[in-house]
Amino acid sequence: MSAKKQVVVRLDGKGKRENTKKSGHIQVNKRNVSEEIAATEETSHNQIHTFARNYDTSSLSSSTAKKQTTFHMFKPIIIAIISALIIGSIMGVVLLNIIVNFDNNWNGTPAVAMPIEGEEKGKDDSQGNASTGDTSPYMLDSMSAFVLQGGVFSSIENAEAESGKFVEQGYAPVIWEKDNQFYLLVTIGRSKEDLQSDINSLKEKGIEVYAKDWQTSEKEIDLAKEEYDWIVSFQEQWNLSLENGSLEKETWNALIEQAPKGSTELNSFVTQMEELFTSNNNTEIVLLHLWNVLDSVLSSGQ
Repeated sequence: MSAKKQVVVRLDGKGKRENTKKSGHIQVNKRNVSEEIAATEETSHNQIHTFARNYDTSSLSSSTAKKQTTFHMFKPIIIAIISALIIGSIMGVVLLNIIVNFDNNWNGTPAVAMPIEGEEKGKDDSQGNASTGDTSPYMLDSMSAFVLQGGVFSSIENAEAESGKFVEQGYAPVIWEKDNQFYLLVTIGRSKEDLQSDINSLKEKGIEVYAKDWQTSEKEIDLAKEEYDWIVSFQEQWNLSLENGSLEKETWNALIEQAPKGSTELNSFVTQMEELFTSNNNTEIVLLHLWNVLDSVLSSGQ
C-alpha cells in the first residue's frame, strides 16, 4: 500500500491538510496540536477580567491593617504624655503648697498655740497668771451714789493743794478726773440726807462743800468671761455695802481671792483693794476709793 493518504487536522474550527508518509508523522503532528490547544487555554485562564480587578478586597484589608499598626505604634507615646501631664499637675499643687507655707514661716506668721491636754482653763500658768481665754465685748452697768464735793479744778496740783484741809479734818478725799477737770470728792452716801451731818460739820469750820449725785455711765469693754463675771460680782457687793453702810470683810476678802489674775490692770486693782481694806475701816471712804479705781481701770480698757 504505497498510496499516500491525506490527514485532515482542525485547529479552531479550521481544517488543515497534512501529507504524511508514515503513521509516525501523524502522531507527532497530533502532539503539537494538543500543546498549542493547551497553551491557548492556559492563556485564556490567566487573563484577569476588569470586573474582578475593580472589586479586589485584598487592598482594603491591607489598609485597615496599616491603620491598626500605626495606632499601636503611637499608643505608648500618647499614654506617656497623658501620665506626665497628670503627674506634673499633682506635683505643681504640692510644690505650691510648700512654697506658700515656707513664705508664711519666713514672714513670721505666728503659730497657733494648741492647748495642752490636761490643763484646765483658769489655772495658773508658769508665770503665776491665770489663763482667761479670748476676750469679748461686755456691757457693764452704770454706778451711782451721792458724793460730798469739795471743789472742781483745772489742774491736779490745785486739787491736791485744796485736799489738804480735808485731810486735816480726818477725811481721805479722792481727786477724780472727769471731762478734763479734777473733782475733789470728800466722802460718799446713799442720799443727800446721809451726807448732811458732814456738810454741817465742815461748814462750822469754814469749809464749803455740797452734796451732788455722782454717776459713772455703763461701759462696753473687751473682757474675758472670768473677768466680766468677777467685776459684776464686785459691783453687786459694792452696792450692797453702800446700802448697808458697812463693810463685810469676810465677803470682800473672798471676792479678792476669787479675782482672775490674767489682766495686768485687774491685778493692780485687786492690789489696791487689799491695801484699802488694810489701811482704812471707814466704809464710805473705802467705797469711794474703790469706785474711783474701778472706773480708771475700765476707762483705760475701752
